Amino acid sequence: MNPRSGCRVALWRILAALSLAAPLQSAERVELRPSRETAATLRSQSAPEDGLGRWHDGFFLGVQDFITRLDSRFVDEGESALPVPISPFRIGLESEAIHRADGGTELRPRLDLDILLQLPNLERRVQVFVTSDTLAESPLSHRASSALRAGVRLGALQNVDLDLGVKADVPPVAFASLRWQRVVAWGQWQVLPLAKIYLESGKGFGAAAGTSFERWWDHALFRSSSYANWRLNASDTEFTQSLTLARASEVLRQGRYSDVVGGRDFARGYGMQVLASGTRDTGAQRYEASLFLKRPTGAHWLYWSVAPLITWERNQGWHPDPGIRIGLDALFWDVSRR
Repeated sequence: MNPRSGCRVALWRILAALSLAAPLQSAERVELRPSRETAATLRSQSAPEDGLGRWHDGFFLGVQDFITRLDSRFVDEGESALPVPISPFRIGLESEAIHRADGGTELRPRLDLDILLQLPNLERRVQVFVTSDTLAESPLSHRASSALRAGVRLGALQNVDLDLGVKADVPPVAFASLRWQRVVAWGQWQVLPLAKIYLESGKGFGAAAGTSFERWWDHALFRSSSYANWRLNASDTEFTQSLTLARASEVLRQGRYSDVVGGRDFARGYGMQVLASGTRDTGAQRYEASLFLKRPTGAHWLYWSVAPLITWERNQGWHPDPGIRIGLDALFWDVSRR
């Protein structure tokens, strides 16, 4: 049997096993979004049933209390303080291991962090953010710098954000970006376009763009996502194209386009994805086929994932290298409930 045909057969067999092992119990698809309540309101709703849930709520509400006290310092004497909505944050750990033809194993650990600080009394139209997502929002973030970026976000226009900030590096790197993204209904399809221009000290000017088309049938999803990133000093354009077939009952909605292309926005479900990446000048450099299974733990805020995969890379002579990707996502978007 042809090695590639054998790999495809193995992938389909694993997918069938996952579909039997992980039935979807939810009658409706749920889109998980951060709560819009204040910390005081959520404290009265907290009702964890286990020690892990109590730790989650204690840590989550403690952070919110600290942010509320910080924001209250910017209330002028004689003025009424504006209510402070929660500042959601997400912590993800992911590790990818690829077994190479020479017998070695390539490990790619990744820390994913997103914090959006809500400080209404400091400035009504400014949001403070901390993220590990790349400035270009590349779906291949395991190959890019995962250094934290922090800055302020101004809602310049509807669906348009202006970001100014600094990336943790030696020396620190200043950046600015103007980003437009929205969701468009097109018949039975949803279209997610992205356009972004950015400037980074030491690396110069760049532009990123992408479009994702997705069609839902209850829990079933077909998605085609395209992404391109151009840098002036590189004089080339990187691209990524992915196709996803999945069944999902819970989906994360936090607005990162890199999660959509990379398939990291699923919280509960299973499916398969094929992905190609490369540059305009050199053509395709990497192909990947993967299966994924994502499920919650006993707590609704902690999710695990596993994804067996096969990669074909030009610098590896297009040899089919097997691997696995394992991840854990902790959502501090709401309190635990009974």
